[in-house]
Amino acid sequence: MMTRLFFFTFIVSFFSVNNVIISQTDAIRLMNPSFEDFPRAERVPAGWRDCGFAGESAPDTHPSGAFDVIKPPSDGNTYLGMVARDNDTWERVSQQLSAPIQRGTCYSFSINLSRSELYVSLSRETGIRANYVQPIKLVIWGGDGHCSKKEQLGESPLISNTSWQPFMFKFEPKQTHTHITLEAFYKTPVLFPYNGNILVDNASDIAPIPCDETPVLAKIPEIEFLAPNDQPIVINNQKLTVSAQVKNISEKLNIIFKINGKASNDFSFNPETGIVAGKIQRLNKGNNRIIFQTTNAAGKSEDNAILIYEPEEAIAYQEPPTQPQVYEAPVKPKVIPPAPPKKNTKIEGFSRAEITEGQIIKITSLSFKMNDSALNSSAHNHLDKIYDFLKENKEVVVEIGGHTSGLCDDDYCNKLSTARAKEVANYLEVKGIPKRQLNYKGYGKTKPVASNNTTGGRRKNQRVEIKILSTDG
Repeated sequence: MMTRLFFFTFIVSFFSVNNVIISQTDAIRLMNPSFEDFPRAERVPAGWRDCGFAGESAPDTHPSGAFDVIKPPSDGNTYLGMVARDNDTWERVSQQLSAPIQRGTCYSFSINLSRSELYVSLSRETGIRANYVQPIKLVIWGGDGHCSKKEQLGESPLISNTSWQPFMFKFEPKQTHTHITLEAFYKTPVLFPYNGNILVDNASDIAPIPCDETPVLAKIPEIEFLAPNDQPIVINNQKLTVSAQVKNISEKLNIIFKINGKASNDFSFNPETGIVAGKIQRLNKGNNRIIFQTTNAAGKSEDNAILIYEPEEAIAYQEPPTQPQVYEAPVKPKVIPPAPPKKNTKIEGFSRAEITEGQIIKITSLSFKMNDSALNSSAHNHLDKIYDFLKENKEVVVEIGGHTSGLCDDDYCNKLSTARAKEVANYLEVKGIPKRQLNYKGYGKTKPVASNNTTGGRRKNQRVEIKILSTDG
């Protein structure tokens, strides 16, 4: 599903003068608009100055992994992370502009904003570990020095989206400003201060526009596979063509085609129809991930498909005899050998004779990246053993159960745990286990097995389990 594009216009004055079209060459540039630097906590990106409260830590350069923030950037390698706190303090950064924002001139400005599902730190009020995830907003100020807030130029809505989205602002300043300040702030009016976070990336130039003009933001690119579609398909031929429909992209240079993580330039793009077609010459036996990625000034998008390559087995062939047979021996009755005994495979160390209905078995050595449901390659060998057990014991019916730690809200935890359980069930089904043997369910954070106050405990709670529903089909 593609992210929606939001458009906001903020008017700071109610009049404009000399509505003359101004050249884009007069655009005011920011220093380090993509917030690039070494990822690290409590250190603002180069070119920006911390304007926080005395005694409080500075904003962060992410994704550093600190505070459990690992979301990929929308542009470049890093982005800015800011919080508002329950002790009535909040974070902001500032810098001097390349040229002043002039009173009576109108400007357009865009920036990418998001919210991290995890931003874990101590509550300033209670001293207890807390997740700073309540939505807050970005307020943009103009001033005559670092951290100066003489005039509010723009204000975003509360940022509840957890995927990057571009936001557009229109500045109509009443005063001339030499500096700009970006501030994280609560929902207003502020009844009670609370813990929230906002992520900031990919700021544009501040471009002069006619005051009667509404600034237009580039639309986020869209891409969707046409062939194959969103279901894994099994093929026996390595050479084939895949295709996708692209929107809001006009150049082939803005498209990346990957086969099992390796970029390939063997694809074509028709900007009139938006059809991109990639040629595949070589596949690995088993699962192959095919990806199309698109990028423009507004953001990024991608879609992927799974091709399961199962080559046809070579069959030995013997030419029939060329000489006629003079004598035919009597046909002996065909002896059918007895069925081979079961291999007695095990599921997580338990044999078929050792499992009972209702038994819960933890899948060991299976882990997921933070906020992700995709299986990594190291999980496949482990799940293949579960596949062998279920294939040999067709009468066994199981439920795949997903669980999370307690550092997310109920809805997000439920969705994430369900996605992880479904990913495991889908893997087994694609390999050949029938649906009647497989069920899946997400339990969210409702069934912890350890404390969520420690890293080790949260890792134990973030798990996938197998529940034996039936042993007789």
